[in-house]
This record gives sequence, structure tokens and C-alpha cells, in this order.
Amino acid sequence: MNQTFRMYLQGITLACLFVLGEQGPRVLAEDMIRVFVFAGQSNMVGSDAHADRIDDYPEFQGVGVPQQDVRFAYLLGHDGQKSQGWEALRPLEAFGPEITFARRVRQYSPGPIAIIKSAVGGTTVARDWNPEAPDDGLKLYPKTLQLIRESLQALEQQGQRYQLEAVLWHQGENDMLDRGLVSNYASGLETLMGRLRQDLGLPQLKWYVAEISEKGIWGMDHRAQLGELFRQQTRVLSRDSQAVWVPSSHLAFDVMGSGQPHYHFGTQGQLQLGHAFADAYLKDRQQAPAEPDRSFKGELPVAKNGKINLFVLAGQRSMEGEDAFTEQLKGYPEYELLRKDQDNILFRYSLGGGVRASKNWEPLGLTGFSGNFGPELTFGAELRKRISADEGLAIVKFTDSGAQGPDWLPEGSAESHRNLYPQFLACIRSAKQDLEERGYQCQLRGVFWHTGENDTWFGPYATKNASLMSTLIRQTRADLGVPDLCWLISQQFSEPTWQNVAQVNRDLDELAETDPRVVIVPMSAAPHQTHHLGTAGTLWLGRAMAQAWLALAGDK
Repeated sequence: MNQTFRMYLQGITLACLFVLGEQGPRVLAEDMIRVFVFAGQSNMVGSDAHADRIDDYPEFQGVGVPQQDVRFAYLLGHDGQKSQGWEALRPLEAFGPEITFARRVRQYSPGPIAIIKSAVGGTTVARDWNPEAPDDGLKLYPKTLQLIRESLQALEQQGQRYQLEAVLWHQGENDMLDRGLVSNYASGLETLMGRLRQDLGLPQLKWYVAEISEKGIWGMDHRAQLGELFRQQTRVLSRDSQAVWVPSSHLAFDVMGSGQPHYHFGTQGQLQLGHAFADAYLKDRQQAPAEPDRSFKGELPVAKNGKINLFVLAGQRSMEGEDAFTEQLKGYPEYELLRKDQDNILFRYSLGGGVRASKNWEPLGLTGFSGNFGPELTFGAELRKRISADEGLAIVKFTDSGAQGPDWLPEGSAESHRNLYPQFLACIRSAKQDLEERGYQCQLRGVFWHTGENDTWFGPYATKNASLMSTLIRQTRADLGVPDLCWLISQQFSEPTWQNVAQVNRDLDELAETDPRVVIVPMSAAPHQTHHLGTAGTLWLGRAMAQAWLALAGDK
């Protein structure tokens, strides 16, 4: 069967078996293999993701086992590591998002799948992925096209029916690093997408384009160029109805032994990236699992026209709950009850910069976001024991684990898509307004902030951290109309691998000396993992913050 006729038949298959209607996509034949192409550079290869560390992350224990029923073909690395036909999907020396993608897709969208992966670190759209294959590039386009065609031909020879479903793309860091290339990234990516669709005879082939994470070191030392890459990528998506955006800056991102934020997702981040790709695909097919509605039904559990104390928790990595794992709560008997909802505490949240947000008031509890939790659990439990049962208690949590200092500036930054202050302010206002419209007397009692790890490590942010906090505090008080609003700021742990800790903590102490409504929460006694607070430290932080406020309020 010649190539042209084969692609013609594949197009007919697409038209017949994958038709979108008012009821969503029709179900494919049970034996139809959905084939996904994973392509990109080092963060698609899976650099610094280690199979022997997978089980360190409770949510992903066991996913490193070979998936014998998922076909896998690959071309990886500069040395051209290539599969011998189809193999079983498994982690290689490094692994990317394909491992968890396959498992999650098959969990919610049953049926056989196959993965073709072509990825090489340090590559550019301008040269290496250019369909014209310039001599100064690695000629990855013709190599990838050949891999796809050979892999599909092998399925045909086995008598298998297949459908080329989508391309999952994560690339752009090296184009971003070159000022001469980044401004032309959109045109380069569009050329690549169009040519592959043309050569495969699939003009409607979906592309799922993953965001280049702003959480790692490049989100700081190449902030402006990464902002331009974001604009280039979103330009492509705005013009291509078959391209889907996959956010990634909220996902875990590795930290080097020195404390420097990494260039790669690492083990945990790759596992989460696979879920992010899968969730985008499942949502597009209307097969995504429904998020449970945890909202209070009917009236809130607070006496009518009663008083409600409103507290705000905000910040970045450790405030969101990075490396504080829900499953590990089982190892702390004194906190076992925190696995259940605290029905007498109201809770609203925006997590990951808005990737997950509550729709209404919920009982304080586990949100299920990334398998993590933050200090809100012990914070609320400690306050509830000490605040009169006649008074209501409400917590608003606003976090973005991938954010850095400039993202919180009230005046914003040149990278406007990263601006958090308007959302932060709106989140607090809407919560307070909602309670008041329900007839409650709502008093905003304090804002709790945990100093950001990335802001501490990166020198230009570290030296300005206290000044930025002073600006944020002053503007928040003014915009909320609460001039004496207290801010309680927890320091960075005094002995981690992060650099600049002593300076950042000293500057925060000086800030508190000039503002009587700023309270510093010392962290020297906190349990701490190598880079993050972890489960024990996060439980500790919530209690420490609550106790600091109770002391400030005179309840010792």
C-alpha cells in the first residue's frame, strides 16, 4: 500500500470515527489504537527525571512499572537512541510526561494507545526542528517524520487499526535564550505545525502546546525573554483552532543541590506534566473526570447575622504546599483528623495562579490539587480552638507556587501575563463582599505570607524582598480600606541550601521594626526537608502562624 493511499484511508478513518457533535466525540472502535506524538527538547526528553525516584512521590507510586499494553517508539538524545520498532512503554534512562499521560488517559478514556516520542535537548525551532532542515541544525523534522511513518507502517503490517490523535509539544527554551530567535518563534512553530499536518495528510491534527515553566531559573534570570516566548506561543494558539494550551508553571520544578531553581522539571515535575497533558486532552474530548463539588449546600454553618473573622493566606511554593503530601498525613496520628473536612471553617482558594479555584465557600479541607496541602489545615484548626464558637472563621488562600517577587508588584511588570496583584485583591474583596451580602459582619483580621524560596535564592530579588513586601503591604491596606491590617510574614528556614537567607530574614526583621502591624514568624524551629518545608514543616507552619496571630490579638 503506497504512502498516499494509506494517508487517504487514515483521513477517512478520522472522518468516520472521530466526529464531534452536540453530545461530544463518538466512541472509537474498541480495537482502534490512538497514536500520540510527543516531541520537543530536554523537558520532553525528561532530563533529570529518575525512574528510581518515582516512588518517593505518594501520588505516583507504582507508575514506573512497564506498561506492557502501551506501545512505545522513540528517537531520543543527540546520540540518536532509537527503539527497535514498537516496545512496551517504560521509563528509560530519563523519562518524560509519556509515563503518566498514558496511564491517566487510559483510566478515563479506555482503549489502546501508542506513543511515538522524538525529543532532543538543547534544540531550536529555528534550526533543528525546521522542516527545511538547514545545514546548521540537527534535521529533527525529517527524522521525526520518518519515525512516525515507520511506526505507523509497522502497525499496518501487524493488521492494527490506528488513528493519529495528536502531537504533544514541549519546546522553546533554547529559542528563548537567543534574542535573535525568540521574536520569530511563532512563525517557526506555525511552519512546523503546518508542514507536519500536510506531510501526514491530517490538516486538523491537534497540537497540545505546553507552557515553558516560569518556575525555574529561566523565569528569573531570563524573565523578559521568557515573557516574549510566552507571547509568541499564545500568538500561535490564538490563530490555530486546533492548538491547545497546557499550563505548566504551577507544576513541581526541580531544585539543584546548591538551592538554585533548576532548568528541568525533574522527577516529580515530569510525572505532573504527564497529568497536565492528559487532562488537557481529556477535557478537549469531554472525558475529563468531574471535579467534586465541595461547596456548602444551603446556608453557611455560621449563625445568621453573626460575626465572621476573615484571614488571608498568600504566597508561593511552601504556602501553596509544595512537597507537603496528602498521603503522608497518615504518618502523623495527631493530625489524622485533618484528612477530613473541618465543617466549622469556611474556605475559598485560588491555587497555582488560578489553575484551580473554588467556586464557592467550602469546608476547610483537602482540595486534591497536585496531591498537596498547605499550612491552612493546621492554621484553621489552631484558630478554631481559640476563637469563640459564637464567631465564624473564614480563610481565603491565594497562591502561585511558580510566582516570584515582581509578579506581586501592585503596579505590575512588563510581563503583564504574570501580574498577580489584581487577582489577589479581587479574591479578598469578593470573599468579604459575599459574606457581607449574606448578612454577616465580616472583619478582615490579617494577611499571612510565607517568604518565597525563589525570591530568596535569586540575588536581585533577595536584595529587594523587604522593599517589595513593604509596597505590597501598603497598597493592600489602602485598596482594601483597612489601614491597620496586620501582616504576619514567616521567614525562610535558616539552614536550607537556598542562598541569601540571612540577608532576607534580617531585612524582614528591620521591616517589622518600622511597622507595628507587621509580625515576623521565625522559622528556626521548623522541621524542614532539603529544599522545602515538606509535610511536617507545613503542618508546623500553620500552627506557628495561628499562634503568632493569637499572641498579637492578646490571646496568649
